[in-house]
Amino acid sequence: MIESATQPKMENSVSIKGVTFNIKYDDTYTERYNNLRAVFERHNQVEDRTTSCVFLDTPKSVDEVHTALYGALDYTKDKAIVFETYRHNMKTFGPK
Repeated sequence: MIESATQPKMENSVSIKGVTFNIKYDDTYTERYNNLRAVFERHNQVEDRTTSCVFLDTPKSVDEVHTALYGALDYTKDKAIVFETYRHNMKTFGPK
């Protein structure tokens, strides 16, 4: 079932950081994925409806979020992009 477009509540956000990532599947995938999710939770995750992109409502800088990802991912195998957005509306669709 496809939902109508929705917007997460981010009206009071000063700065939304986005993180998109690709974790190489191997024998330590689950550990790295769980470590990454723990980092996201510490940075006030506000949207994660897809498996490889999250939005964080945090006063931390892009550099600080990027640094927080070290140890969660293996940068010899995995990839991540941290970005900042000032437009606080999103459209999503798909099942919850």
